[in-house]
Amino acid sequence: MPLQGILNTARSLSYYTHKQEVTANNLANANSDAFKADRISAREVSGASFPVPVQEVDLRQGTFRETSRPLDLALEGDGFFVVQTPQGERLTRGGSFRLDSVGRLTDSQGNAVMGREGPLLLQGGKVEVQGDGTVLVDGAQAGQLRVVTTETPGAVMKEGFGRFVPTGEVKPVEADSAKVRQGSVEEANFDPLLSMVDLVTIQRAYAANVDALKAMDSVLGAVTNEVGKA
Repeated sequence: MPLQGILNTARSLSYYTHKQEVTANNLANANSDAFKADRISAREVSGASFPVPVQEVDLRQGTFRETSRPLDLALEGDGFFVVQTPQGERLTRGGSFRLDSVGRLTDSQGNAVMGREGPLLLQGGKVEVQGDGTVLVDGAQAGQLRVVTTETPGAVMKEGFGRFVPTGEVKPVEADSAKVRQGSVEEANFDPLLSMVDLVTIQRAYAANVDALKAMDSVLGAVTNEVGKA
């Protein structure tokens, strides 16, 4: 029994270590635009005789922060903006965009933001973005933002810098499922205060398991010594 208990406790310690890493990483990105938190939970899976940690990306929408900056865009509802990177097209919810030296709309890393007909070139004065993603420059249409979603909900993998790699086919979002908000950015989709509470809870659970492990080790040592004397 002590051996099985030690094994179960070791699994618990591994789980809490992983959960602490995930929670700490979420907190480190609390100020990143449109950051999507990672969630970890213990679940029973086929082929395993004990619960295993399962990590998933929480794609729920965050709150919006008004900036009044015309090139700050946010998506209300489902979907992602599309950017062209050296590694190929990537998806993003972060909408703090800017213009490069030739007037091309880019993200903060200089990757071109894609419209339905390719990169968006905005040369002129006043930029207006309508709810359906249509971009107007000085009243004239300059293109329409490409907003997509995946065929299977949640079929994306984090890459860094707020970008996602689709793990399946992508398709245009339906007209009534997403709205572009100009002058706003989406914030991270978790509460930093609650995550701080989670960290404390994780640390206490970890410490309790360490104490239990020490107690079982002591019992096992005593049993071993008694058997040796017999």
